[in-house]
Amino acid sequence: MFGLSRSLFDDLFSLHTEIDNLFERSWGSSARWLPAFGGQNMFSPEVESYMKDGSIVYRLAIPGVDPKDVDLSIVGNQVTVKGQRSAPTEVNNENWYVRKFRYGQFEWTFTLPEGMEADKVNATFSNGVLEISAPVSKVHLPRKIEIKQIGSGEKKPQLKASA
Repeated sequence: MFGLSRSLFDDLFSLHTEIDNLFERSWGSSARWLPAFGGQNMFSPEVESYMKDGSIVYRLAIPGVDPKDVDLSIVGNQVTVKGQRSAPTEVNNENWYVRKFRYGQFEWTFTLPEGMEADKVNATFSNGVLEISAPVSKVHLPRKIEIKQIGSGEKKPQLKASA
C-alpha cells in the first residue's frame, strides 16, 4: 500500500491519496460529493528535485494548467508556486463514465538550500512540466582537492613532544 518515501510529507500525501481511493472504490462517483480532505478541493502536483550542472532543479507536473495561470514568486529563500487546474466545463457531471483527474487549486513552497543564488532563479514550462532552476554559488559547489603524496626519498615532518 505505502512504499518507502524520502519524507514524512510524501507518506502523508500517499495516505491522503489512498484514503481518497478508498472512498472512490466504496462509494463510486458519489464520493465526489463528500467533503474534500482539508475542507477544500486541492490538486497536488507530483514534484521531484535534483542537482544538474551546478543548479538545483525542481520539477512540478501540472498537465492541463496554462502557464499564464501559474504564479511563481520568491521571498528571501522561499519559492512559492500557486495555480489551479480547472475541470472541463463542456462535459456535464452526469455524462462522465470515469473521472480520476484531480482538479482544484495547488500551492507548493520550498526553501532554497544555503548557497543558492536566489536572484538567478529561472523557470520554464514544457509538456505540462514546470521546471524551476536555481544555480548554486561557486563557493558552495563541491570541488576536488588534490592529495599530495610524500615520496619515499623525502623527509617526513617530525613532531616534537615536550613535557
